[in-house]
Amino acid sequence: MTRRTSMTVFAALVAVGLSAGCTAAPSGRLDTAQDATLPSAQPSPPAAVTALPSFDPSSAVGDYAKGFPRDLVPAPPDATIVASSAQPLEGGLTQISLNLSSTRATDEVLAQIGEPLAAAGFAQTQPQALSGLTAQTAWTRQTARPEGLLVETLLLGVLDDGAARLVSISGNVQAPKG
Repeated sequence: MTRRTSMTVFAALVAVGLSAGCTAAPSGRLDTAQDATLPSAQPSPPAAVTALPSFDPSSAVGDYAKGFPRDLVPAPPDATIVASSAQPLEGGLTQISLNLSSTRATDEVLAQIGEPLAAAGFAQTQPQALSGLTAQTAWTRQTARPEGLLVETLLLGVLDDGAARLVSISGNVQAPKG
């Protein structure tokens, strides 16, 4: 045998040795496993993408929502508005929510939010429910009207995480004029 012939025979033997035990799976893939658990079909296409929900038009992220009574419930100086909402209700009320972050002390935040409420005739009360908040308070105002008593209520909660105060204000107030 010549050297060239012996190299060809050797290469053929290596190829046969390497392919020994390989079988074609039903999918056409080569695999060394003799197991019948190999996939036999292409995977199903992914499900259709579902659209994300849209935001309620009465809410805003990073700013005051349209119709929010900012004169009555202004964010304290240096506070960052996270989200707010203002949704008109029957009877001349607006359901509001204001979430913000402030680096001011809890007492300062409570005082700055409470000042315009007190000036507008709201009275401060302590809410009945206990919570895990650092501080919480409620503000109410009653106004006699020919169509009946108008009761406005705001709940204010502050969570102190050490670096900032997370503030949440929600309730029903008289719809802003104009």
